[in-house]
Amino acid sequence: MSETAKPDLAFDRAEFAIRLATARKALSDQRIDVAILMAPEIQHWLTGYDTFLGAQLPQALILTPGEDEPTLVVWDADVSIVHATSLVTDIRTYLFGVDVPAELFARVALEKSPGARRVGLDMNSQAVTFGFGRDMDAALSEAVLTDVTESLARLRAIKSPAEVAMMRLAGRHARAGLKAARTMVRPGMTEIELAAEIEYAMRADGSDYFSLPTEMTGGSRSVLAHGTPRHHVLQAGDLVHLEIGGVAWRYNCVGMQTFIVPGAPAKPEAIRLYDTALTCLRAGLAELRPGVAAADVEAPALAILRERGLGDAFKMRFGYGVGIGFPPTWLEPLKITRTSNDILHPGTTFVLHVCLLDAASQSGVLVGGTYLMTESGYELLSGAGDVALSDI
Repeated sequence: MSETAKPDLAFDRAEFAIRLATARKALSDQRIDVAILMAPEIQHWLTGYDTFLGAQLPQALILTPGEDEPTLVVWDADVSIVHATSLVTDIRTYLFGVDVPAELFARVALEKSPGARRVGLDMNSQAVTFGFGRDMDAALSEAVLTDVTESLARLRAIKSPAEVAMMRLAGRHARAGLKAARTMVRPGMTEIELAAEIEYAMRADGSDYFSLPTEMTGGSRSVLAHGTPRHHVLQAGDLVHLEIGGVAWRYNCVGMQTFIVPGAPAKPEAIRLYDTALTCLRAGLAELRPGVAAADVEAPALAILRERGLGDAFKMRFGYGVGIGFPPTWLEPLKITRTSNDILHPGTTFVLHVCLLDAASQSGVLVGGTYLMTESGYELLSGAGDVALSDI
């Protein structure tokens, strides 16, 4: 693609203009003179830049609260990706292993905002290591570095109609993977063989590269909450739980399901564990409504576990936000926990799930999915959701 060709964008320019204006206001509200934004997800949201190594190699979107053009500073090998995928026209590059990125970022930031006293840095993102943060602090010794990770990330919590459409498309990809899992599983195949069918089905449906690898374990390995597929042979009657991400233009929709390998019934204790998890999920779903406090969604589910003496079996947060995600995560800052201060407004997209692990029976189950809060209630975007094990 030539540098003068139009970039390949998932959204129209008007939407990006609104996002930039919102981000600039957030910086102004924090009294930030200039921000050095290294998280690939915020770069993607603000400009369309679809980086390949942005979470591993230092790259920065440098933005002020004013009206000047944003600047992208990238590894010189990726400059063609900037032209192909982003709206940015002010592009600076560095030579990997030769130039010092922190010094270049600081120089560009001070060029855009001479004498800056408060410099924003998304220092809690995956893209900013402790060492790099220390280098930035040294390079900007006359300024105060201020964390802008959460304030900017939370701008993405409520999705626009165009983003909701993207999440629905990602949900379709995830559902294709879940369908493949149910239809292709058979006794004698390995977890890796089944994962291959699942991942092929998602890719064949149009899914992007996954922000996280497939999570899937079966039989005695189902007690692993976040196990990746291995050469473990699945047996008839094994309980298998699966967590995958369908992805459309880096928007992640998480699909999850627990199912039985056909040919024999599952162990009674595993079935009871699933029924408890499903009861907890239903209790949380019953609380979902526009404007509900996230903490109020988790509370009734935890009460059920305490009543049944299974409080120690619950190993995950009840829910979390999802949207744009780059490896190694698909999480957004929204939290559905007993200590959360978040509100579930219409347009928020989030995972709601229950994972119960019982070491005694070597069983683990996962129920839930990705949901969209609507003006009238909620919509399941992907995942088995509220479904009995016998109906899967």
